[in-house]
Amino acid sequence: MPRRQSEAAYESVLRRLVSLSRFGSKPGLARINKLLELLGNPHRSFRTILVAGTNGKGSTAAMLAKILAGAGSRTGSYFSPSIFSFRERIQVGGKWISKKDFAARAKEIFSILPRISGDPPTFFEVMTAMALEHFARENVDYAVLEAGLGGRYDATNAVEPVLSVITSIGLEHTEVLGGTTAKIAREKAGILRAG
Repeated sequence: MPRRQSEAAYESVLRRLVSLSRFGSKPGLARINKLLELLGNPHRSFRTILVAGTNGKGSTAAMLAKILAGAGSRTGSYFSPSIFSFRERIQVGGKWISKKDFAARAKEIFSILPRISGDPPTFFEVMTAMALEHFARENVDYAVLEAGLGGRYDATNAVEPVLSVITSIGLEHTEVLGGTTAKIAREKAGILRAG
């Protein structure tokens, strides 16, 4: 695809992605699970590490990805929120997803959205599915995922992590997660698995 077409495709999917933010943040894993099922469950083709917390989760996820890469593993990383570009959220080997691949993953997911009736996936759920699909296509060994909001009902919690990490916890998003540190900790602990 010529560069101008690639740039146009990227800009087009960005506009459509941003339009999904009108659905806001909605608790629950049903939408992301359905989306991943329709994609063929890409998240089952690699091991995941899930990081939640109030402060330090992005840094922790980045350090874990570097450690895994240093040990010779092909590693994907998913961060939220973005600082410079939506592309920085999805990385393989520390490199942002290309505009061409970003557009391709988004178009793939947009093509299956009509098959999800009723409650449409949110922006974050679509971005998470894009990341997991990209990691599967890139044959990563591990993906380190930074949870977006809370943990228990966060889209990233659709995976079955081999390791769950919870960084420091403080009062945040109290209108969604609860008004006490204990209630927020309970939501974050939703990423933990037996054993």
